[in-house]
Amino acid sequence: TPLTTLRAEIEAVQDGVRPLAQASIDSIAQEVQRLTRLVEDLRTLSLSDLGALTYRKAPVNLAECIEDALFTSRSAIEEAGLAVQLQLDPAVVVEADEDRLAQVFSNLLQNTLRYSDAPARLSVRVAAEGEEARIDWEDSAPGVSDADLPHLTERLYRVDASRSSQSGGSGLGLAIVQAIVTGHGGRMQAEHSPLGGLRWCIHLPLAANSRA
Repeated sequence: TPLTTLRAEIEAVQDGVRPLAQASIDSIAQEVQRLTRLVEDLRTLSLSDLGALTYRKAPVNLAECIEDALFTSRSAIEEAGLAVQLQLDPAVVVEADEDRLAQVFSNLLQNTLRYSDAPARLSVRVAAEGEEARIDWEDSAPGVSDADLPHLTERLYRVDASRSSQSGGSGLGLAIVQAIVTGHGGRMQAEHSPLGGLRWCIHLPLAANSRA
């Protein structure tokens, strides 16, 4: 889709249908950005498939990592009017690549922002469960059907293709989340959220010095 749109924009300028104005340049730049994100997503998944996705692991405080990810996207959160509620145990530490975990939370947030109807809500909880850290990422309506739940992390899977296309989603973000979680020895599962949307339940191994 980004390539088709980009080609159409350029051909319209070449044919004189649209003037080479700032609006045309901005539109072309936006499509280039979408294409760049798509290529980067495909590269990440290809490296994961080859077992070549590298992780520089160190003790990471989950509460701080999530708060940093939300702070980085504060403008988008404010623009969307997303109400965020956090219940983060500050003592939960995992052995992880902090940059990759930031990518996990960024992708989950983008999914929430794209598909939660206004007034949107997000609830994030972090707690220790045995020798694992548990993250519950829940957002508000709309939700998905029982049949869709097991397929949400499949590449290019869309519950509503037109909605995903309009939002600019590549259909790869959740697949990348699962690849990173699995690469950290963790697991994730999609469930229905009491808020009306989705709950992503993610388990990651605790750092050795954080285990009871």
